Amino acid sequence: MNKFVLLYDCPFKKCDKIWVYNGLKKYRMVKVIDIIPKTTYLKLALFLPKIKIGKVMLRFVVFFQSFRAIISSNKNDIIIVWNYMGGILMNQLLSFFKVKRKVVSFCWIDLPRKKNYKKVKKCLLNNNFIPIINDKRLEKKLVDLFDLETWNGLFLPDVYDDKEKFLDPIYIEDKNNRYCFAGGLNNRDWDVLIDCAKKLKEIKFVIVSNRGAIERDDIPENVQLYEDLEKKEYYKMMKESFITICPLKEDRVSGLINIIKSIQYGIPCITTKLEVTSQYYPLKAKSNLLYQQNDIIDLINKIKKTWDITQKDYEKIVNKLQKHIKNEFDPNNNVKKLYSKLKKKKWL
Repeated sequence: MNKFVLLYDCPFKKCDKIWVYNGLKKYRMVKVIDIIPKTTYLKLALFLPKIKIGKVMLRFVVFFQSFRAIISSNKNDIIIVWNYMGGILMNQLLSFFKVKRKVVSFCWIDLPRKKNYKKVKKCLLNNNFIPIINDKRLEKKLVDLFDLETWNGLFLPDVYDDKEKFLDPIYIEDKNNRYCFAGGLNNRDWDVLIDCAKKLKEIKFVIVSNRGAIERDDIPENVQLYEDLEKKEYYKMMKESFITICPLKEDRVSGLINIIKSIQYGIPCITTKLEVTSQYYPLKAKSNLLYQQNDIIDLINKIKKTWDITQKDYEKIVNKLQKHIKNEFDPNNNVKKLYSKLKKKKWL
């Protein structure tokens, strides 16, 4: 029986993208090729480059997982690769071994570096390769950059984690027990947030970043900084906050998981007003929670207004956010769109 062969970039049992597996198994059998060792690409990428053979080891892990997928599949199977890097490597391996497979590659979130142009173009010209983008604007950028006559890709927005429940908002009455939470690795505008914290001395901030991203000498007393936290502890801190903040430097896809998770936990998230973030906010919430890029005064005002909000308004805005996410960013919608694409290409 023909099947989907699914490669995640993290251990299957700890994966927060389980909706892909759950959705696809309604149509075909799904075989998961788990990552060995039981870690994530991201952890390997952050840790291994610190040692001399780190990059080689990371590539070997991705290669080994991809190779296992090829030998575990047949020509009528569809290989689903979550990681962009893994998708490119899969295309290279199939070409090298002269093996025919159909490949769907998630997480095409930005334009490639020049050194990768040739490898990326081979993917985009391969009719048996579907890149998945989560920013509609990337399609035109890739088509223009590589002068493509046709576009084989598919736009699927980031969706909520169906392993997580939508929690009721918890309004913390005592302001001394509240804090604003901000975390993440990519594209974070920590300078703007730190400047805000310095001017909002009465508000406590908890920030989680990768090591060395923020100069400790520049941190005011009302900021607690944590570095390289485990995912479980990271989300526990987010879940216990009163407000979350996702400050972004550039108008590109990043921080969306933090925004969606925060809303699922029943916590309003203040973020930079960008095209990629605005779609996750209903119209009536945009003016309260989206601040102008690089505008410290606007961000300060958004934080103060949300910090001083009444319980009734706090619950009201969270309920609107959750309703919007449930309606517009349901994982099942993505599965249906992907299935429709595969049917159209006659892969199923």
